Amino acid sequence: MDRLEEQLLKMAYAKGISSQGKWLVASHLIQSSKKILTFEEIIKIGRITTHRELFRQSWTEIEENWASLKKERRFITCFDPRYPQQLLHLAYPPIILFYKGDLTLLNSKMLSVVGGRRSSILARKTVYRLLGPVIEAGYVIVSGCAKGIDTFSHHAAIHCGGKTIGVIGTGIDQAYPPESRDLQEKIGKEHLLLSEYPPQAGPKKHRFPMRNRIIAALSQGTCVIEAKKKSGSLITAQQALDLGRTVFSVPGNILTEHSTGCHHLIQDGAVCAVSGQDILAEFK
Repeated sequence: MDRLEEQLLKMAYAKGISSQGKWLVASHLIQSSKKILTFEEIIKIGRITTHRELFRQSWTEIEENWASLKKERRFITCFDPRYPQQLLHLAYPPIILFYKGDLTLLNSKMLSVVGGRRSSILARKTVYRLLGPVIEAGYVIVSGCAKGIDTFSHHAAIHCGGKTIGVIGTGIDQAYPPESRDLQEKIGKEHLLLSEYPPQAGPKKHRFPMRNRIIAALSQGTCVIEAKKKSGSLITAQQALDLGRTVFSVPGNILTEHSTGCHHLIQDGAVCAVSGQDILAEFK
């Protein structure tokens, strides 16, 4: 591990500094010939104010436990040629991606799929019917390993003989919800599991919206299935739009609330997708 990787790995483990602050430090390192910053330089460049003491304590713990932490090898930094360049279009990209599985999948054509966690009885059939042709066309399905549409999307890719990428809001050695553990383990062994958080990091509410920006940025487009009016999936859709990606929305039953968010997306100009061919036509 070179000195630059060492600095970024320490930053990934650090507490008290935001993702934006971490990217500011990484950007400084990109533009500077100096590859190691002092503690005080990091505080200044990363604009650490409110949680300065937490950062100080965290940095001390990292230094004390560095002998074991530096053994971590399952990561790529934003300087690594294997790092997906499309993530650099984000306002503050993840400085490190921890992973399990096949990193070459990041070179593939990708479609992100998001949607409700409390899905309808027909949701699984809808996902399989819609994604089948997309998977057969060689697209890797990207989602977040959550309940509902995320899980159905990963399973559809696996069932159809395709590949899938899970981007999670915990560390890669954790599973949330716990029911997703078997799915995550399978993805980590046969596909690709990604996280910007250290391997043992547990679930925290703010981490899941943060991981959504990665889901939106990785793919050429994002497909929203069974999203309610206030669904977090709509945030992912907006992030995709902000990045200039295509947003697809699947209409649903107008007599239930399951797809009210999807219907609003269509009214606002999202591509109405009722078949896999609708998605593939946009990618030609």
